[in-house]
Order: sequence, then C-alpha cells, then structure tokens
Amino acid sequence: LVPNLFPKLKDFDIVHLHFPFFGGAEYIYFSSLLRRQPYFLTYHLDVFGTTLMKKLIIEAYGPTFMRGILNRAALVGALSIDHLKTSKAARYVDWNKVVEMPNGVDSDRFSPRGKNRELVAKYGLEGKTVVLFVGNLQPFKGLHILIEAVSRIKDEGIVLLVVGGGYAETEYKRTVEDKGLQQRVIFAGPRSHDRDLPDFYNLCDFLVLPSIRSESFGLVVLEAMASGKPVIVSDLPGPSALLEEGKEGLITKAGDPGDLRSTIVYLAQDPGLRERMGREARSKVLENYSWKKVGDKLDNVLINILNDAKKQKNKAKV
Repeated sequence: LVPNLFPKLKDFDIVHLHFPFFGGAEYIYFSSLLRRQPYFLTYHLDVFGTTLMKKLIIEAYGPTFMRGILNRAALVGALSIDHLKTSKAARYVDWNKVVEMPNGVDSDRFSPRGKNRELVAKYGLEGKTVVLFVGNLQPFKGLHILIEAVSRIKDEGIVLLVVGGGYAETEYKRTVEDKGLQQRVIFAGPRSHDRDLPDFYNLCDFLVLPSIRSESFGLVVLEAMASGKPVIVSDLPGPSALLEEGKEGLITKAGDPGDLRSTIVYLAQDPGLRERMGREARSKVLENYSWKKVGDKLDNVLINILNDAKKQKNKAKV
C-alpha cells in the first residue's frame, strides 16, 4: 500500500497510471473522484495468483476495484486491441474509451550492427545458427518448450542462446543436462538492458519468444526487430499482433514444441529469408514503434484528455 501517493498527486494536471498497480491505483482513483483529476490508464497485463488465497483475492479485486478504476479513467490504453479483448479487463472496460497505445523501443540503441567478436568466441558461436531467447526464466515464457524443440533438431549447428535468469533457471539447466544439450543450449545469464542487450540481439540469427500464456506484448520482440532480426512468436494475441506472418517473422502454436521445432528449422535453413524478414522488421519498428512515434501519440492523447477536462470544468462553472 502506498498511502503517501495520494497527497503527492494534488498538483498534477493529469496522471498516467500503468495498471495493474495494486496498492497505488486505488489512490489515483480516489484522487480523481475528489479532485476531478483526470488519468490515462495503460493496461499492461493480467495477474494470476500462485496460491489459492491469492487467486481468491485477485478474483474479488476485479468487480470490487478494477471495474471502477478502469471506468473512471478518461481513456484506457491497450498495448494491442487483440490482447485487451482477451484480458480480464475486457468485461469491465468501456470500449468507447479504448485507444491503442503500444510500447515503444529505442531504435537507435537497438539497431543492426556487426557481431561482437569477443562474445562470439566466448560462447563458441562461430559458424553456428544462433536462436536467441531473452527474458526472465518464468514458466509462462515457455523456455521449456523451446528447449524441447531444440532437443528434437538433429542439426547440431543450430544452438540456443538464453539471456536472462531467476525463477526456473535451475530447473531449466537441469533439463538441458538431462537431455545432453550442454553444447547447444548456452545460458548467458541476466544482462544489462542498455549496455549488453544490443550486442546479444546482433549475435543471433533470429529471436524466439515461445510464451504459453500471459504475454501481453513482448518488448523483446520489438528490440530484436529494431536490431534487424526476424522473430518467431507464439500465437498469443499480444506478441502475434507485432508482426505479419511470413513478413517480419513467423507465428507458432503456443505450447507446441513440434510446431516450434519445424518453424525453427525452416527459418534456420533459409538465410535469404532471414535477411529479408530482418529488413522488414526494422522498417516496421521505425514506422510504428520508435519512441518518437509512440511518444507523439501519447502526447496527443494526454493533451486531448486535458482539453476535455478543461471544457468540463468550464461547463460546470457556467
């Protein structure tokens, strides 16, 4: 709970609420009620409890708090319309107040560049087709599906480079050992987002995000695309909305290692296709997802909300 948030809000004309924000969003809601202070709400993801008690609390939160917080918002930003339609918020949100407001990416920092030769030597990637996974090693990210898919690929020139750590990391490493994949699945650990990740994207031939649920967007997909790399994503509403099948990348069935294996092999065997998809991916990011484009869109939304709020106040005075 963040009760000291309430008094700190009073001098702002507008608030941008990133939701869920349990213990904070409620004060923004009450500030709006008491001060007529507008807020723009970006809905990021659904939350699921890991214990029975947490599940019960989260289910009760929807009709008691989330409904009001969503409907009080001046506008609701969806990372993608498809994702919001399949989210827990769908039953509560006023669809007349929904605008699409995706995440953005620094297209200068994440851009095509030569391979870092030190990293190539360190991880033994010379002459390999590198499949990249980036993310926290949580089960819903589907790394276990990706490891299983790689285990079914006979071509030992195809290797998986895993950037990230925590959560199920020990379990995944044990699986790799049990399958005898130590030479083909490389764990690079967590890396600095700004300093290291651009080099890792440029080490790979393509990125795979094999999430099995709860993936509302997939920022790593944009970062890879901005780096001029094709992507393979599962058919969840969030990530699959970022690309056109066969143009910037490929889409596989979530949770299906067989389908993922076939897709990886198909893309690995066609360098020309990867190059073309990478160009298309970079172009799409520059056109739709650079921070300049997304920032301008957000500015316009906030300015329109403020103008509407001023009109309402003037009407009230009259």
